[in-house]
Amino acid sequence: MPYQTVKGMRDFLPEQAKKKQFIEDVLRKVFESYGYEPLQTPIVEEFDLLAAKGSGGEAIKEEIYWFKDKSERELGLRYDLTVPFARVVATNRMLQRPFKRYCISTVYRYDRPQAKRYREFTQADIDVAGVKSVMADFEILQASADAMRRLGFEFKITVNNRAFLEELARACGVREEQVKDAFRIIDKLDKIGEKEVRREFREKGIDDLLLEKIFVNSMENAKEKTGETESAKELAELMGLCKANGMSEVSLELSLARGLEYYTGNVFEIKLKEGPSVGAGGRYDKLIELYGGEATPAVGISFGVDRLFDALESELIIGPNTDVFIAPLTKEAGIEATKIAAKLRLQGISVEVDLAGRNIKKNFEYANKRGIPFMIVLGENELKSKKFNVKEMSSGKEKEFAFTDLNGFSKLVKGHN
Repeated sequence: MPYQTVKGMRDFLPEQAKKKQFIEDVLRKVFESYGYEPLQTPIVEEFDLLAAKGSGGEAIKEEIYWFKDKSERELGLRYDLTVPFARVVATNRMLQRPFKRYCISTVYRYDRPQAKRYREFTQADIDVAGVKSVMADFEILQASADAMRRLGFEFKITVNNRAFLEELARACGVREEQVKDAFRIIDKLDKIGEKEVRREFREKGIDDLLLEKIFVNSMENAKEKTGETESAKELAELMGLCKANGMSEVSLELSLARGLEYYTGNVFEIKLKEGPSVGAGGRYDKLIELYGGEATPAVGISFGVDRLFDALESELIIGPNTDVFIAPLTKEAGIEATKIAAKLRLQGISVEVDLAGRNIKKNFEYANKRGIPFMIVLGENELKSKKFNVKEMSSGKEKEFAFTDLNGFSKLVKGHN
């Protein structure tokens, strides 16, 4: 019986892996253009850290891949990149503030695999620690919008404020002990719909006046219950910054709750215009302190790279990594091929040499199938004359170069690229 990938996980074959890498490279360039620097953290963390109260919340415990190692320590695979980031800030107090980092890496969640939902997936995060100002929230959104535009997506960004939603809930008669349940139910609105949300509210005995205010989706209407609070001002400031910068993709969504418990202020979500959520985040001002650090405000966002890949896979066309294919016909030609290839690589040309000893016909078929733009055949005649013909595969045109004129050949290849 052949082995299969573990349930909820998948392989990325070269054609797919290159497309995924392209998406990650675009995100990386955008993040770095805003001054964010890379951070790497282990996949494995202490289970207590991942399941801490006030972090992912009780529900996240069921989604953690956890195990005991040979020393009987309880460990788990990280379920996001925010918790490890908060741990790093908490335990490295000498980090310069603001600390701006990005991380693109795999995370794991032991939930039920569904279409386009995996147990192992890649996230791309940017976070800022040490800044209370809403300017940091805005920069996160601005960088996110830039990334989406560079990837060619039509998208929308919805924003809300977790603290304001809590204030609104209490003002609408939701008891303190019901708030978490109410938010968990509201967070499922896109999946289960308004009717089911109302039913679950009734089952939990939660006053549905909150839903009436949320579905009107008006700050002015909501503030009739809450008054002008600090959280309302923070949300208005964020919306104002977006408007001043022409970010028409951003809109208010009072039903946006975000499922994780660590969010404390402005929260946001990015959705494709005709598709699923591909990114989300918000402010989490208490998480770093929860992990033993100093009281440190923080905000960030996480992109689901696999979601972006699934949306772009059929549209992306990524060419071969190889610029030139060299087919030696004899062992002596093979030695010369390795020398030529080494010199070309030093000039920034990607070169593949036939390793299988195939005949000319099969090598041409191979280069054509791979989409390699140039091919060189080296045989006895080429070794005697110290010259070779380069064939441009798309046009069939050939041009001769001396072994000593690899600079001229490099210019041809780079001009084609």
